[in-house]
Amino acid sequence: MITELSQLFHRVGVSSKPEDLLLQKGSWVRFTPEWPDTYKWVRGNTFIVSEEPILVPYPVDYILPESDYQDIDLSNATGGLRLYPESEGILYETTVGLKEGNYLLHTYVPVNKYVYYLAYPAMYPDVTDAALRYLGAKTYNDSPYESPLWKLYFIKNMPAFILRLYVLSGEDFVKVMLSFNINKCQLTKIENPTVEQQEKALLIRYYTQFAGF
Repeated sequence: MITELSQLFHRVGVSSKPEDLLLQKGSWVRFTPEWPDTYKWVRGNTFIVSEEPILVPYPVDYILPESDYQDIDLSNATGGLRLYPESEGILYETTVGLKEGNYLLHTYVPVNKYVYYLAYPAMYPDVTDAALRYLGAKTYNDSPYESPLWKLYFIKNMPAFILRLYVLSGEDFVKVMLSFNINKCQLTKIENPTVEQQEKALLIRYYTQFAGF
């Protein structure tokens, strides 16, 4: 559901092919058994990307006042960005890049369920708190606009990803720019996956597996 390369990755010299960074035709994908019955077509199953994916870029921007925030719903709900597929058998692998600026980005799945937090009850992100607003927050350095390192994975009707953009003090208004690149993948179920396929497949967890520890 979420993958992320180290923020150091974009600073080193590497020679990489597209298939090293995004799913390609022939890539394997495996969903954990923790996906609920609502998504039984993926739960515990292994798939192959059966056709050449199609990559769709989608840049967006928002102008926000200082010390204020805006929630961006990535799902297909009314008012959302509608970055989710509308059919079963489709996976959207989406990179998220952040333009450099005086702001933070927090991640919720679904609404008000924060992804990046610590187990101690008081260690939960809060944009109204001078210290906790930085807990788990992402910035340009984590996933640069020009070379994003952060990837999200969407299937039909899954819980909504909410990105909370918070502008720090120091500027009256900030233009927040995000780049989404949606890698549209058609999946075909592998009925009897080999051990190698299961071990090497991209593992996609349900959001509840990111919580509670």
